[in-house]
Amino acid sequence: MKRAFADIPEGQIHYRIEGSGDPVLLLHAAVTSSDEYTRVIPYLSKTYCAIAMDFLGNGDSDPTSYPYQIPDYARTVVNFMDSLGIKKASVVSHSIGNMVAVELATTWPDRVNKLAVCGLAILPKPGEGIPLNDPPDFTSVVEIKPDGSHLMEWWRRAAMWGDPLDIVEERVLEYIKGGPRGEEIHWAGRDYNWKVKLPLIDCPMLVLSATKTPFYSGTDKLKKLLPKAKFAIIENGSISVDRVMPKEFAEAILGFLSEWVA
Repeated sequence: MKRAFADIPEGQIHYRIEGSGDPVLLLHAAVTSSDEYTRVIPYLSKTYCAIAMDFLGNGDSDPTSYPYQIPDYARTVVNFMDSLGIKKASVVSHSIGNMVAVELATTWPDRVNKLAVCGLAILPKPGEGIPLNDPPDFTSVVEIKPDGSHLMEWWRRAAMWGDPLDIVEERVLEYIKGGPRGEEIHWAGRDYNWKVKLPLIDCPMLVLSATKTPFYSGTDKLKKLLPKAKFAIIENGSISVDRVMPKEFAEAILGFLSEWVA
């Protein structure tokens, strides 16, 4: 798997790439990075050219020059595709990456072949499904402290979903790289009204859900919003399903991509 940097007008984008064939672009969750897909890419790259980018302000990409909104992140994706000479790609996204993917598919529909989203966040109501373990300070600014105690806060946030220890450690490194501004992408996602955009999506679409996430209870609501979309369920999948169950995640994506003819 190759790692490289692409120059776009807003700065340098770090990315991972492997395989050949039609491009599949992978968009990560908030305060993570392209590392989120390192276990998935080897499966996808057997058939496709799999490319995972770090959003600006995340991973090893440059920081943003101001607090970006979702349309800003989508614009950088287009510029990233241009820098690699990609005219059109299938897009796979997770969590906040879904917001960017929806904006991309509706504002630049000619750039998206097929769209697969995982974990569209319709929040559970009280008493419905798995409670959202989301304390009020979950996305607040973490102040860098001389005694290093801020590192424990990043560990707490990384560990709150009950992932295996090696994945928690990966997530802590991503929080460190994001720094005090890392949560800005979370805030941008909360400001974005993606439900209004959903009916405008015209490309083939897969909605992937994992049963052990707080958002799984909203699957039926999503089916009403997206009557033409294909749905797939990963049993026992956690909020980090692409890291914890990469084979199952990749198989769902590959099945969808092979089923639809562009």
